[in-house]
Amino acid sequence: MTFDEATRRLVALAQANGGTVTAAQVEADEELATQRDLVSAAARALGGGTNVFSAVDEDGREWFPYSTLTFAELPHARR
Repeated sequence: MTFDEATRRLVALAQANGGTVTAAQVEADEELATQRDLVSAAARALGGGTNVFSAVDEDGREWFPYSTLTFAELPHARR
C-alpha cells in the first residue's frame, strides 16, 4: 500500500459513511491495520486540510490518530 492508496481508502470510507470515517472503522479494516504508520500519516495529511475536521475524543482507539475525520466536501469518486 502506498501513501496515496491509504489516502484514497480513507476518503472512500468517508464517502461510504456520509462524510465521516471513524477510528473504529479504520482499525477494524484488516488491510489498513497492517499499515498503521502509513495510514496514520495519510490521516494526519487529510486532517490538516481545509475541508476536513478532525476530532480527538476518549474513545478507546488503539492507533488511529483521530476519533473521526469528517469531510465538509468529498472529492468525486474516480471511475
